[in-house]
Amino acid sequence: MVVLTLINFATMRSLPTYGFQQRFTPEAPLVSILVPARNEASNIARCIRSLLNQDYPNFELLVLDDNSDDATASIVEMLSSPTEDPQKRLRLIKGVDLPEGWLGKNFACHQLSQAARGDFLLFTDADTSHSVNAVSSAVAAMYIEDAQLTTFFPLQQTLMLGERLAVPLLQMYTYGLLPTFLVPRNPNPAFSAANGQFMLFNRGAYEHIGGHQAVRGVVLEDVVLGRRIKQAGFKLLLPDGRDSMTCRMYRSNSEVWRGFSKNFFAFFNFELGWLTLFLLLNLLVFIGPLFFLFFGFLTKQPASAEWLWLPLAQIALGAILRLLHSSRYNFILVDLLLQPVSIIYMTAIALNSVRWKSEATEWKGRKYRLHS
Repeated sequence: MVVLTLINFATMRSLPTYGFQQRFTPEAPLVSILVPARNEASNIARCIRSLLNQDYPNFELLVLDDNSDDATASIVEMLSSPTEDPQKRLRLIKGVDLPEGWLGKNFACHQLSQAARGDFLLFTDADTSHSVNAVSSAVAAMYIEDAQLTTFFPLQQTLMLGERLAVPLLQMYTYGLLPTFLVPRNPNPAFSAANGQFMLFNRGAYEHIGGHQAVRGVVLEDVVLGRRIKQAGFKLLLPDGRDSMTCRMYRSNSEVWRGFSKNFFAFFNFELGWLTLFLLLNLLVFIGPLFFLFFGFLTKQPASAEWLWLPLAQIALGAILRLLHSSRYNFILVDLLLQPVSIIYMTAIALNSVRWKSEATEWKGRKYRLHS
């Protein structure tokens, strides 16, 4: 536990920020900002306005309406008016029917890439909101670091109980278990991570690895694309995205449950052994000390190191881990007290994710069979 805490502390300190105040001329390379949208009427206006407000001088903004049955398309059309988009950068694309063997978002991104004209392709989600220099900072980082993919995890908004239990753990697992300082320095694909909420590709590198067509049926396509970038010998950047973008992934407790259930087992490539080991370690590290203290109290054990102080120290280190991430990413600090509940909740989600593997999974009105 001490080693894990030190790794997290080092990771948090070494996580780079690329808030460059870079000034690009109108002759800068064209960036195609690509937004897949299916039933995103509650999110899309905020996202599009933040993207139209970018200070990068040369970009196009393409939104693909993925057969939505809400007002997504009409909202995008309204935002393409001269009042909202005087430079006529926004274009709405009507998605075609989903082919066999594709997942919905992957096919939407593939269609967007086919329509894009840019030297850089930025894939971002409809539930995000971007700071004014998000694109220019990312492009500047690509040039300065000679990278072919920049991706990051944004500042996540958590309002409902399910979000507060699950989302901070996602951040803690990602940055806590991955030595981020090795991501741009080590060519091994094992030292990689990616987030589909923001992925800026050099177009040549994207096409070289096969784009979204190469991961058409993969649930965690962003992670696999990041690994393929490194496998091809390209460079991947994973900076701190808290100043560049905010996101609220889910709008209800049921969405949290279903969304994480869709992805959790896939993160372990549907390998039950690795998932089981991960869950056991989580339970031993974060829940085990509580049971140890409770058992010692019931059996009236003496206040010794092994029955009191060591379990308390482990609980304290677990709280420090959560505090490191919560303070940096503005999660609700009082939720530190819910850490054991969060671990149990995520364990239940993991078990449900395993169950979903053998059944048809429904997401945004479509049914899928999950596979590696």
